[in-house]
Amino acid sequence: MGIGGTADLAVELAKGALLRPLTEESPDPALRELEAELHEALNRTGVGPMGLGGRTTVLGVRIGTAYCHTASLPVAVNLQCWAARRATACVHPDGRWEVVR
Repeated sequence: MGIGGTADLAVELAKGALLRPLTEESPDPALRELEAELHEALNRTGVGPMGLGGRTTVLGVRIGTAYCHTASLPVAVNLQCWAARRATACVHPDGRWEVVR
């Protein structure tokens, strides 16, 4: 999730937050508390994996912030499957590819 800045910066912050490891907590106590609160609330929805129901809807919530004028507080949310954001591949010039991590 990205909060603040300009609309395009909020999107960039959301993407950066998405790529933070699930084990990495925010250094800001207020953000850490908000992340935990949202995490619990989202899992209470019962949406579950792929919208099929269940107790685990999200594995984590991470928030990036920037300063902005309160009259225009952009918020961006970026969603992605955990597996899709934890793989790294190398595509070589000859077309070969390999999973790096």
